[in-house]
Amino acid sequence: MGRARYAAVVALLLTMAACNSNEPQPPASQSTDEVTHELAGTRWALVQLGDKPVTISEGGREAYIALNSADGSVVGHAGCNRISTKYKQTGSQLSFGDVTSTYMFCPDMPTETALLDALKATAGWRIAGSQLELLNGQQTPVARFEARNL
Repeated sequence: MGRARYAAVVALLLTMAACNSNEPQPPASQSTDEVTHELAGTRWALVQLGDKPVTISEGGREAYIALNSADGSVVGHAGCNRISTKYKQTGSQLSFGDVTSTYMFCPDMPTETALLDALKATAGWRIAGSQLELLNGQQTPVARFEARNL
């Protein structure tokens, strides 16, 4: 019984080694640390408005947006209220429609108001690594987001 078990373990290890040795490996010079994200299908957490970092008050919620390319919709949270709108994207151009939201009052209302203003001012976008920047007509960042898992 011991020999059969030993032979089964050896056979299993050899099979696993054979499977792993055929997997393609990235070249040593190619970096695998860089992560890129898509505009749609990523949860974008707000980290900066204009040139000011965003802080979350105690008990507050992280503001975020998530774009859906299937129907051109945007859902999110502006720090206090849930938001939704539509978006149009052509190349590096991006615009958002009128935003609808719930109507609660919270301590983070200045952040929420600034985020809604940034969405209105958006004319373009760019992604660098895990960060999305929304740009105004002069290509100046109006908001910066960090990618999060959906």
